[in-house]
Amino acid sequence: ASASPAIELVGFDEEVRSAMEYVFGATLVVDNANAANRICDATKTRVVTLEGDTYDPCGTISGGSNDNIGTTLAKLSELTSASSELGEKRLRLSQVSAKVKDMQSLSKQFGKLSDELEIASAELSAVEKHLSQTKYGMLADKYQGMKKEVDEASAEFDEMEEEKNTKWKLYNDLKEKEADLTREREARLKEIDSQVKKADKSRKDKAKKAQEAESQSQTLVLELESIKTEVAA
Repeated sequence: ASASPAIELVGFDEEVRSAMEYVFGATLVVDNANAANRICDATKTRVVTLEGDTYDPCGTISGGSNDNIGTTLAKLSELTSASSELGEKRLRLSQVSAKVKDMQSLSKQFGKLSDELEIASAELSAVEKHLSQTKYGMLADKYQGMKKEVDEASAEFDEMEEEKNTKWKLYNDLKEKEADLTREREARLKEIDSQVKKADKSRKDKAKKAQEAESQSQTLVLELESIKTEVAA
């Protein structure tokens, strides 16, 4: 529980401070009896509760009444709290009022700017309409038409360029495939030619061996005939 000096809970002019200090002295104001009893014992100072009970350092306790200092201090405490709360409310009201005034001012400015914008838009539309009916307006329309044609031609050129690149890539791919096929054909022809040459050489070798075998066979036949003749003689 908090304890507040009684003199701080009372509003007064500085010229009567001495009298107020004499009346209230070092009296403390607390919330309840438990706090009053504890603080009085600890500080040896007169303590008054908000209910008006007074605790004296000498050990006496007096109950509250409408005429005693405790009740007066309690009411003063309530009055001080109420005054403080009222001050806060007034400050809040002042802040809200200031914001309302600012918003009203901004609303007026917004309305004024909206009107000016509407007028400017109308004037701009009128100027554009007038320009469209003048030589400048016709030239501007012609320029826009030519610009559109240029844009379309540019887009068509881009499409043709893309198509050309696509076909050129296809041509290069076909050329590369043709070169691959040519290399494969030449390699195959070389392989076939090599096989033909090997087969021809093998045939010639076999023919030569056959001739040699036939010659040997004829020689053996002649020798055999010669031997038969010698034996018959």
